[in-house]
Amino acid sequence: MGINILRRIRGVLGNSLVWGAGWFAGLFALFATMKVTGILSIGWEQGFFTALKGGVIGCVAGAAFSSVIRFGYYDRRLSDINWIRFGLFGGVVAALLMPLFMQTMNFLFGGGMVPWSLVLDDIPIFGVLGGVAAGGSLKIAQHADVLSKVEQREKLDSVDGFERLPSEE
Repeated sequence: MGINILRRIRGVLGNSLVWGAGWFAGLFALFATMKVTGILSIGWEQGFFTALKGGVIGCVAGAAFSSVIRFGYYDRRLSDINWIRFGLFGGVVAALLMPLFMQTMNFLFGGGMVPWSLVLDDIPIFGVLGGVAAGGSLKIAQHADVLSKVEQREKLDSVDGFERLPSEE
């Protein structure tokens, strides 16, 4: 039982880090594109720290998403899950939960309530980043699962360090 809980915690933390890194990279790439094309006039340092804040928010979104999917996909194998539908679900969860999270954190840390118009305009960004992070992390996990099965098959196919000949199967 204890090992199962540790595996779940490790999974939530791993997903959280993947989402955080993905959100940071996505936001920094968006910032860099807008900076180079002249759309934004803020400095590189401010853009970096804004992307870093987005990465932290992505970590929280990844942890929340991991917790939510535990209920919807608990008994399913990775190969049974459609990564596109999974990505869409991740986008919806991120788009719905992150504005609430941002309002809550702002309120708890003394900033008061931010006008909803300023929070709600971030929903498309949260939705896209959440969808890409969810679909991408599942696709990576499915690929790793396939590679793991291939390695297991190769181990089973060898006997005492010698490869079986095709005629022996």
